[in-house]
Amino acid sequence: MRVLLVTLSDILPFALTQVLNSELEYCAIVVDEPDISKKMLENYPSLRNTIFPFYELKECITNNYYDLAIWIFGGIGDDWTIFTDEFKRCNLPKNKFLSFVNLNSPFNFQVEYALRYYKNNCTEFNMFATGISYTELGLVPEIFLPKHKLFNFARASQDLYYDYQVAKFVLEVCGGGYIKYALIGLAPYSFNFDLTKSFELNFQLLQFFVAYDDIHNLWMPKETYRKLFNENYLNFRLPLGNTKISSVSELSLNKPVRYMSYRERIKSRQLIDGWKNKDFPETKKENVQILDDYLTLCEKNNVRPIMFIPPFTEGYKKYFSKQKLEEFYYLIHEAQKKHSFALFFDGWKLQGFSDEHFHDAAHLNIQGAAKFSAILNNAIESLEKG
Repeated sequence: MRVLLVTLSDILPFALTQVLNSELEYCAIVVDEPDISKKMLENYPSLRNTIFPFYELKECITNNYYDLAIWIFGGIGDDWTIFTDEFKRCNLPKNKFLSFVNLNSPFNFQVEYALRYYKNNCTEFNMFATGISYTELGLVPEIFLPKHKLFNFARASQDLYYDYQVAKFVLEVCGGGYIKYALIGLAPYSFNFDLTKSFELNFQLLQFFVAYDDIHNLWMPKETYRKLFNENYLNFRLPLGNTKISSVSELSLNKPVRYMSYRERIKSRQLIDGWKNKDFPETKKENVQILDDYLTLCEKNNVRPIMFIPPFTEGYKKYFSKQKLEEFYYLIHEAQKKHSFALFFDGWKLQGFSDEHFHDAAHLNIQGAAKFSAILNNAIESLEKG
């Protein structure tokens, strides 16, 4: 496979020798520090002539033949947005682009670690949660103690398909005899979201592939995706430690409070408008069926599903598409009509949350997460009292 690689000089050696398949062919390698990269590649003379600076990215994209453009970056920040936007401006089609992040950190192995940890300790938990980052950062397991021990499987960009994979795993490993509740975290756009069809977010997929050996609806066949990587990298596993965890992200009350920065406030409208004109009928149809299968699975295992949407900032609620929000509520209502045992807890309409409870327009900070978790826990306890 012929590849156009875009990355940072300090990442390049690790990417070439430890992560990517040595059989890949490179038409161009675009980096921030070309001279440094060339020195690093002294033992790879065939690659030294393929090095180009960032300012020639457009020419490399438009003037080379390649099967795939790969963008590898160190973390999620402004550089991620700059380069994904640049690829879009060059009209690079989705079926020629993949991105990866934090390849030299535990990031891509934490989901698999959580599954393995849960398998070894499943009898300790009577509640699990699934969802995307709003749920990952919106639930504090400590708040549900001592009556309920929660394992939070939510993860940034984890769509309903991978939520369902979690549920199947959990209920297969220990069965419904231990689990009483499934907390199904949702976003107002959940039914329109498929991670594997996203241009901007496909860097999140690798962690789920490592965990489930599944790339769902990605345009690339699974075996081709696998061949992009060094097998030793894909087979790496984080050692199970002695620390008891109750989530993927290990969110804790000891975590410092992060408040909204001016940058997050400026970006908030862009975040809110991101879903304004997006509508994906095929994805919506599939996700409706996935949620139905998820609720049916809970029913068969005598697990009470509690669907919920966490709080959002007033700005997010004011400018999020009213049409999409109405559609979301309609689909939840239809799911409840078919599955009367399934509950829905609406954090969107909760009062008493202000900007000080969020670190951006849509994500609760630890202070907000503790407050929401307490409200949700009280609702569950009231349910149990009848």
